[in-house]
Amino acid sequence: MILIYMTNVMKKAFLFAPFFIFFTIFSCKKAVNDLKRDYVIDIMTKGRWYVEQFKEGPTDVTADFTGYEFQFYENGKVDGIKNAVTEQQGTWAGDVSALTITSNFPSAGAPLQKLNAVWKLIDSYPDQVIAQTTVGADIHYLKLRKKP
Repeated sequence: MILIYMTNVMKKAFLFAPFFIFFTIFSCKKAVNDLKRDYVIDIMTKGRWYVEQFKEGPTDVTADFTGYEFQFYENGKVDGIKNAVTEQQGTWAGDVSALTITSNFPSAGAPLQKLNAVWKLIDSYPDQVIAQTTVGADIHYLKLRKKP
């Protein structure tokens, strides 16, 4: 009788084991992605950033961004600040899974409109982000550096 009971319990355990494993893995993966997202948000929102280098294909247009700084916020907003005055507000979003950052300054003119894109991260550090996007036939290269 005990053997039959144990056999039935084991059958049920085996039936539910895949669901338990799936939810455990899913929960762990979600927790890891949440930690990564929180890490990215923390790095981006602590301090101001500036364009250290910007290339449109082979043409270096970094000088267009002279005097600009960027302040990112947790709520997905970003300020384009020139000479200590907020010149333009926009939005940003990081996608940890796709390793991209999307930025948009909807009513901006040059040079901030050049930042309106989905940027694929090439490399990143707590004080530096290197990304690229394709515009037409050109690859645009962006290097942001956090102000010391």
